[in-house]
Amino acid sequence: MRLFSLYLAEGRGWGLVFLSPDPIFDFTFLRTQGEVTCLEPLTPFLPVGIAGCLFHGILRQYRAADLSSAAPVPLEELRDLCLREAGRMDFPFWDWGEENRPAALEGPSPAVHPLPRRDELGEVASLLAGRLLSLREIARLAGYPGEGGTAALQRVLQVLCLRGAAALVPALYPLKGSLVRCQRCGWEGIPDTGFCRACRSEACCTCPECRLMGPLSLCEPLYTAVPQRSAERQALEKAGVWGRLQKLFGLGKRDGGREEAGGREVLCTPLFFGVAPWGKSNCRAEAAKGGAPSSAVRPRHPLRLEVRLTPPQEAAAEALRDFGARAAPGSTFLVWAACGAGKTEVSFPLLGDALSRGEEVLFATPRRDVVLEIAPRLTRVFGKKVIVPLYGGSGNLGREAPLIVATTHQALRFYRKFDLVILDEGDAFPYAGSRMLHFAVERARRPGGRLVLLTATPAPWMFGSGRKGSFAMIKIPARPHGFPLPEPRFLTVDPLQNTGGKKRLRREVLDLIASLLKLPGARLFIFVPSVALTGVVGEALRAAAGEPPLEGICPEAFQWSHAGDRRRDLKRERFMAGDFPVLVTTTIMERGVTVPRVHVVVLDAGEEMVFDTPTLVQIAGRCGRSPDYPTGEVWFVDSEISRAMEEARAQIRSFNEEARRKGYLRDDYGILLKELQAFPSGVKGSVKDVP
Repeated sequence: MRLFSLYLAEGRGWGLVFLSPDPIFDFTFLRTQGEVTCLEPLTPFLPVGIAGCLFHGILRQYRAADLSSAAPVPLEELRDLCLREAGRMDFPFWDWGEENRPAALEGPSPAVHPLPRRDELGEVASLLAGRLLSLREIARLAGYPGEGGTAALQRVLQVLCLRGAAALVPALYPLKGSLVRCQRCGWEGIPDTGFCRACRSEACCTCPECRLMGPLSLCEPLYTAVPQRSAERQALEKAGVWGRLQKLFGLGKRDGGREEAGGREVLCTPLFFGVAPWGKSNCRAEAAKGGAPSSAVRPRHPLRLEVRLTPPQEAAAEALRDFGARAAPGSTFLVWAACGAGKTEVSFPLLGDALSRGEEVLFATPRRDVVLEIAPRLTRVFGKKVIVPLYGGSGNLGREAPLIVATTHQALRFYRKFDLVILDEGDAFPYAGSRMLHFAVERARRPGGRLVLLTATPAPWMFGSGRKGSFAMIKIPARPHGFPLPEPRFLTVDPLQNTGGKKRLRREVLDLIASLLKLPGARLFIFVPSVALTGVVGEALRAAAGEPPLEGICPEAFQWSHAGDRRRDLKRERFMAGDFPVLVTTTIMERGVTVPRVHVVVLDAGEEMVFDTPTLVQIAGRCGRSPDYPTGEVWFVDSEISRAMEEARAQIRSFNEEARRKGYLRDDYGILLKELQAFPSGVKGSVKDVP
């Protein structure tokens, strides 16, 4: 990774302060744009996090001034300001001696590499529009391999920044002392320091929180460009360099950067004093051509819904369309739907409206499994060209489409891109407890972009709080087929016992499982609270196979899986296809999985650290989702009934009561259920059934 130096470039009556890994190249480029008499370095070469911090020290100093009419600040004043800012940090990276500064440049331009071509600028600018990417990611996606490619790419990025078409974002920068902030994930803290091969310093550091997305260090830059609508592009072409900087990056003054999030977000764009010749020249049109791309006018997207919406779905869909058309900028809307109520389809009319308006939409969900399940459904409705599914290993990061269906981790790579964000199951792991993922989804929205929350089990923050006030909300208490939700039953017995040094399932549990498997076409999810128990319970079931009460069942009928299981996707597909009837699993299958004729047993359901109320509601929601078999058995098994078990059953009952009261259930559902259901016989022990 190359280091950066701050410099002051001067012409007649104007000056420009910026940072560059190659000031000679900047000098050459600026000479092609107007009369530049000299370029003076302000600092030695530094990690970009340090250089960016010093740059914003200059920005804060001159923020209040009207720089368009100001004379360039004396060189020594800028250097003294950099020294004072450096004193605030505990990162001894450099020697300020004259011998360590880049040479001053004046007179004819020295020979350097040729300037980037227009098509190179356009391609990279298109890639950056609405994204926040590291140099490595840009090089990989845009095809700049090796050290030579990286150097060429940095020249392209430098030109885009000088033209106001992109911004440099220091990945990490010091806030004060040793306190550091990561601008990709928002982490703040004091990191461990160590030797860095890139900057050759012993005092470099990396962000400890977002390493999963690729490591970021103090000497690494990120880049972004704000996507433009066609009308915005026309306005930008008339605005000149300063106007573009203001419009694209929200500059309140002609300052060269932006600070948000309580003054903690730092973007670096050139800082001008006076009026540069290309600020009013034809160069602005040239810059716009090589700048961030405009969003093309989007075609209308007629819906091809696979099912007709039910009355409660239609009510929710209309409420969402009204929200999309009339809600105040930045608003949030909560759709609280029963499991299997079709909340995803409810959002389709809103999606169609947004796409027809030419808006960019992010459909985000915490889990890769859910992306794989939802993306094909959206593709069938809106068409393949409109959608890009994005998750770790998908290889789709560089693909452009108006509708991105992504895991919430991938939102870290977007920057103020989306007019509408739909967050599906934001109460699920890992999003629920992750500050980083909340930060990523929030920042992926354009300023004023709207947020829709879809969930069956809303977390407290989803109802709105504090200065934001309550969010608008609508409930969908019934499934499209008009049958009530299966309500859990409790079996109060400790499911496992030690026999001969081995864990065995108690007879009451085996009786329950055997009875459920006798139901026509039955498949059975058995949830356990830990990875270790998947194997223990699976082996116990295999050991009991072939003997009463599991006579006639072979050991291979019982399979198990968990998050670390490399064959988990295959097992899930085989289970859904009916290749085997029983899958023992952890909570990885609690959401986004629809299996026909499935019943559910939760062993050790009282383990509230794992099976809290939302989790149990979601697990119960795996049953009865299909109109062909709109019912199922849900059993919570433990020696004691926990508060979460009681709350989960109460929440499901309340949905059924509301659906019944509003007339959303079929009139004949009771008769039809009697034909479908057969109470599992032979269940012994202490059974606390639904009264």
